[in-house]
Amino acid sequence: MDTESPSVSRIATWCLILGGILAALGTLALMTPWVAAKVVAVFCGISLLVAGVSQVAMAVGTYTWRGFWITLVCGGLSTMAGIGMLVLPEAGVEALVLFLGFLLAFEAVAKLAAAFTVREGFPWGWLLLDGIITGILSVILLTSSPLEAGMLLGIFIGINFLSSAVAFIAAGLHLRKIDTVQ
Repeated sequence: MDTESPSVSRIATWCLILGGILAALGTLALMTPWVAAKVVAVFCGISLLVAGVSQVAMAVGTYTWRGFWITLVCGGLSTMAGIGMLVLPEAGVEALVLFLGFLLAFEAVAKLAAAFTVREGFPWGWLLLDGIITGILSVILLTSSPLEAGMLLGIFIGINFLSSAVAFIAAGLHLRKIDTVQ
């Protein structure tokens, strides 16, 4: 056996653990969609603020560097975006809905492509279903009104986590079954 690659049993265990975590997070998001949306917006705002302040600090500390101005401008923009998301979380949620809509569109394409390329030895039907659900969520988000944005963001985060949880749990159970046969 190749010592560099993880064992099937270990991969199965991690699939089941990740599936359980995603199921718990998905359930929490569905139970409190507005809270989930605001948590995501606040987390993004804090991340942007920290990244922006870090870039500005780097620019100030390396003012003779050729990349000074671009680093300073990018840091300033990131700082302003982070502050904006923290001060106006509802507007941040609306922006995140658009971003998440596009992200889910790309994720759906990747999952659908993967479903048709990993057919042997993998429960590809679950991955196909996950890709279809992710694609539907993307279309709904990208066509929603701003008033629906917060509720939809929290609900769709929950649905996406639960959909992915099912796929990972199915993969983990399938890999466990393969491991016991070998």
